[in-house]
Amino acid sequence: MTTQGTRLPAGVVMIEDSECPPATLGLWKHYGRKGPAYGIGAGYTVSLSELPADGGSMTKNVSSWVNKTQSDAKLVSSKGTRILKAGESMEEPADHNDTVERVEWV
Repeated sequence: MTTQGTRLPAGVVMIEDSECPPATLGLWKHYGRKGPAYGIGAGYTVSLSELPADGGSMTKNVSSWVNKTQSDAKLVSSKGTRILKAGESMEEPADHNDTVERVEWV
């Protein structure tokens, strides 16, 4: 799948506001699951710099998460690594908003 002429990394699809397919980690640029959004399949390590958004990228630009996989996701940033457990969702707290640079898996 492509967006803005850019090929997306393996395991990544574009998704809509508030929608996240099963077995996918959903991430949205804005709070409330709005704005440019992508789904990452469990097990795929992805640098958010590879995901286009509003003329830039999703690196340091994600505010909402939903983990519909059966695996824990590692949200890696310069502030450290946090875990989003399987089946959980999160609106980024103010001190971590727009900090995640890469997604890995536990």
